[in-house]
Amino acid sequence: MPSPPPGHPPASGPVLLQSGHTTYELIRPLEKTWHGELLLARRHFDKTSGDYVVLKRLSRDCREEDYRRLMEEVAVTSRLHHPGIAGLHDVQGTTGDPYLVLEHVEGHRLESLLELSALTGKVLSEAFACYLGVEVADALHHAHELTSEEGRWLRLVHRNVSPLTLVVGRRGEVKLTDFGTVWSTLPGRQPTEDDVLPGNLAYSSPELTRKGMLDGRTDQFSLGAVLFHVLTGRPLVDGAERLSLEMRDLRRRMDEAQALGPRDRAGVVLAADLKTQLRTLTEGFVQRIRALSARDVAEATRMLPTGLRPLLRKSLAPRRSDRYASCAEFGHELRMHLFRLGPMYGRPEAEREVTALVRAAPRLRPRGPLPRRVAPPEKRRKRDSSP
Repeated sequence: MPSPPPGHPPASGPVLLQSGHTTYELIRPLEKTWHGELLLARRHFDKTSGDYVVLKRLSRDCREEDYRRLMEEVAVTSRLHHPGIAGLHDVQGTTGDPYLVLEHVEGHRLESLLELSALTGKVLSEAFACYLGVEVADALHHAHELTSEEGRWLRLVHRNVSPLTLVVGRRGEVKLTDFGTVWSTLPGRQPTEDDVLPGNLAYSSPELTRKGMLDGRTDQFSLGAVLFHVLTGRPLVDGAERLSLEMRDLRRRMDEAQALGPRDRAGVVLAADLKTQLRTLTEGFVQRIRALSARDVAEATRMLPTGLRPLLRKSLAPRRSDRYASCAEFGHELRMHLFRLGPMYGRPEAEREVTALVRAAPRLRPRGPLPRRVAPPEKRRKRDSSP
């Protein structure tokens, strides 16, 4: 997720919203989400340019369930305070058109780094994988131990730990992002729809695909799957990359169909047909995840570095009871292995390794065209009210 460099002059884009003496100016769209979008914006305080932030908002055709899930994300993220978790700054806008103001991390998504690694043939190091795992495990443990104001354990599970939700900052820091599919025991939480599998299937645990009992070990499996991809250059389950591309295309087409609105019968029919295609596409892959055995994991990890092999095998155990008791324990084992590798590896070393990888690669092209302009809220409402 590259960002404008420090000292970048104020842009002249549209003002997305204003609150008191603070305005939020659009820099560029970042990406579409399942029911909305992420926008890079810059805050201005009394005409003084401030920092860059990420604004998350829902699409115009979102459902009440989507709004409630966004508010659940607010309730959870506002309680999380950890250097390894991208924080929530504020909630702006109106009740009917809320914007989440999220921390913007200058750097690269792990997904982009893996793409660069594949393009250049330059494999990320074992030390980098361990460092990444330690940082993410610490952040996850903090989230897993979250309690309510009354001290009640919320049993939080991220459910979407993947290269898309992990960012390596420009100074080598690692951040966990996107709690939009979080599971918890918060009162009034929005239940997941029966036909929806949250998160990225390529890194999902068997129990998540079965919609069984979840706990922190569910995220631990996903982190193990991410580290496997970093170390080998491929996902744990064959066919995951092609599935991801096909699912992304189907979801994009569904968004376009749903954007036509409920009055457009052809759009409604097309959206329903695409949803059926999406379900059919994922069923076979889900069955492969559910059928994953300890022997499969042992075979897949056979070529991993000797010291890391038992750690990854344990975190990727198909049965939760066979994994580490917590992400804290998994992180401790990774930290000890990183120490044994020597010399010391931390933020400066990660920064240098990522910088070298980026410089060795051709310039990344975006996946598809991004809209040049996003209408401010008042213009969006005018479009909504037009016949």
